[in-house]
Formats: sequence, structure tokens, C-alpha cells
Amino acid sequence: MQRQSAAKYLLIIGLAFVFGYFGIDKLIHPEFWLGWIPEWMEGMVGLTRENWLVIIGLTEALLAILLLIPVRVVQRVGATLIALHLVAILTQVGWNDIGIRDLGLLFSTLALIFLL
Repeated sequence: MQRQSAAKYLLIIGLAFVFGYFGIDKLIHPEFWLGWIPEWMEGMVGLTRENWLVIIGLTEALLAILLLIPVRVVQRVGATLIALHLVAILTQVGWNDIGIRDLGLLFSTLALIFLL
């Protein structure tokens, strides 16, 4: 049981770090991330791609925080939303090095959901 608990906490820490870092970096260095926002999002519901980048960055940071809150249902909701976010990302980036990374993150997130 200790190994399962250790695995759960390592996944929580790792995913919270990745999503916290990416979310905050989108806010600090938007110029590095803007190219990843699809062109079709420009003007969607009246928002620019820059606005979408801020929303996505804040969302990723919030999801990282949800994982760190030591309440199982909150962590499960956070992990589920991260999984859905990764599925959405995978529909846009395609089969490349970024897509493979995000697929690995998706499977890690799914493993966490089963451990929670």
C-alpha cells in the first residue's frame, strides 16, 4: 500500500509541477506560446488568441493548484479536467514530439485518476 501511495503523490507532484509551470510561463512569456494557439480560435466568442492564451495559462495554473489540495474529490476533479484538457490539446497538435509528450501526460493523468 505504501508503494501505491508513493506513486500517487509522485504523480500529483509531477503533474502539478508541469501544469503549474506551463500555466505560469504562458502568462510570463506569451511570445513563446502564442504560436501554439490555433488560428481558428481568433475571434471565437469575441476573444483574441492573446486572450485565449491568458485563459489557458490561468486554467492550467488553477488545475495544478487543484491537484495540490489534499481533498480526494478536488484532486479527482482536477485530474479529470487535466485529462480533458490534454485530449483537446492532442486534437490540435497532431502526431509529433509535442503530441507524444502530451500523450504521456494524458496516460499519467489517467493513472492518477485511478489511484485517487
